[in-house]
Amino acid sequence: MDLKSYEEWKFELSAIMRECARQTPRPTSEQSAMWRDLFDRLAADRFNITLVGRFSRGKTSLMNAILGMDRLPTGVVPLTSVITQVTYGSEAKAVLHYERSRLTMDVSLSELPSHITERGNPGNHLGITVAEVQLPAEFLRRGFTFIDTPGIGSAIAANTRTTLSFLPEADAIILVTSHDSPLSAEEADVLAWAGAAERPVFVVLNKQDVADAPARAETLAYVRGEATRLGAGSQLRLFPLSARDALVAKLTANAAVLAASGLPALESALIDFLVHDQRRAFLLGMCERIAALLFDPRINPGGGSMAERLAGLRARVTGATVAAPSVMMPAEPPLPALLPGCEVCAAVAHAVFGFFASTQSELYSSPHAQADLAARGGFCRGHAQQFEAIAARREAATALAPVLLRQAGELRRIAAAAPTPMQVVELVGGLLPDGRRCTACAAAHQAETAVINRLAALVRRDGATAVHASSAICLPHMRRLAGVLPGSAEVSLLLRRQAALMERMAEDTSRFALKQDAGRRGSMSKEEDEATWRAARVLLEAPQAQYDAASPGGAPSRAFFATTSA
Repeated sequence: MDLKSYEEWKFELSAIMRECARQTPRPTSEQSAMWRDLFDRLAADRFNITLVGRFSRGKTSLMNAILGMDRLPTGVVPLTSVITQVTYGSEAKAVLHYERSRLTMDVSLSELPSHITERGNPGNHLGITVAEVQLPAEFLRRGFTFIDTPGIGSAIAANTRTTLSFLPEADAIILVTSHDSPLSAEEADVLAWAGAAERPVFVVLNKQDVADAPARAETLAYVRGEATRLGAGSQLRLFPLSARDALVAKLTANAAVLAASGLPALESALIDFLVHDQRRAFLLGMCERIAALLFDPRINPGGGSMAERLAGLRARVTGATVAAPSVMMPAEPPLPALLPGCEVCAAVAHAVFGFFASTQSELYSSPHAQADLAARGGFCRGHAQQFEAIAARREAATALAPVLLRQAGELRRIAAAAPTPMQVVELVGGLLPDGRRCTACAAAHQAETAVINRLAALVRRDGATAVHASSAICLPHMRRLAGVLPGSAEVSLLLRRQAALMERMAEDTSRFALKQDAGRRGSMSKEEDEATWRAARVLLEAPQAQYDAASPGGAPSRAFFATTSA
């Protein structure tokens, strides 16, 4: 089991609950409340990692290194007694929470030091209780929340009190000390507390780059001895590393430097603890809660089908082994949190809008343009709808009158021949405009071809991953792009990136549904809130970008207007 499979099993649990809730005939308020409570427990699941240490130990640098982005502000002055909570967000920003108020304020990360440092907010006179930093980092998206506490042992006594009072909220503690002055008295107190509370503690000996090998070994032995003396030896996990080197390695994608920094060992241990010790217990606990409801015939009148499905999931969770972590430095570049919609669709929609914007005035004043449109039978079905929506009513009326007269004349000619019903079907069908005659379809196809060719050139120059760095290409346009790529290697990479994009969207849609069931709309990220809309656009082109199947150049089939126009 890894973090991805864990979340998939969470979604399966929610599907089981959703089906059982649906099958309950006329649920009572008590039964509805039970289901809401279970959904809320499942949706609220997160893992709090609290970082503790003296000021200037490198706690923030360590978080930056784990997240792989140099976004959290570090400084040369101590923090005030403000807890900094680092969670997942679609866009980088900070949300400030205040004492005795439900009001919050969004600020940019560059503004954050003026609110949480002693220089910008001396004595915390602004009354900020928590600064919630939201970042689009995959480590956070998979369930981690970092809590950066004020430095202990500083001249600001309130900082130590705030930090120690927050420790019981932690699922795990990262105690950050350093090779140059290991384990201060205040840090030793944290170790003693963790030992007494049987709380897991990951001790990071930062700044290993400033010590030689003998000094490192001596420091490690000293910290292990102190942990044993303080009663925290059984809970101790010790990691010498250089947060500075690790961050540089991640920002430059240097695997050798990253391995030498020592950070991967810490990340592996955190994920192992999260998946094995915490997530497995959480999933099995949820299975037990749900099973208790499934055997109640008032709640589960459908019999044992859901119970069997739940038992199968429980067996998979129980028998799962922990997979090797894969979030530190993925083999392929990660997808951005919020890719814009398909750029091919956008180009086609823009071209069609521009075509109609310029054509409507010509159709109003030019008899030649009117005659040409009439000879073509008008625009194709889809573009006729777009023309009606875009053009001014006067211009549309002027343009459509010759079309109506031409088609009326053709109907009179057909009627004069006394055709059979089947002949009428064929002859009237021939009057309907298609992509071969629709000038708007020609403009759309030209714009589509230009963008596809530009993307193909980008792939040949920079590789297929460059395409998905710019937009979420929809499946129909990805198909056209694949058809003009130079070789199978580029196509395979494009397909893998498309699969990763769609898997990410599937996770977002599942999270959206779960949080909706739990009544947690306020905790949704932007991509979760927009998941359904984005999924529809990546599976099929945007409606404004579609055009007739018979357009020149062999464009892919468009069934949209055949099923949606009234």
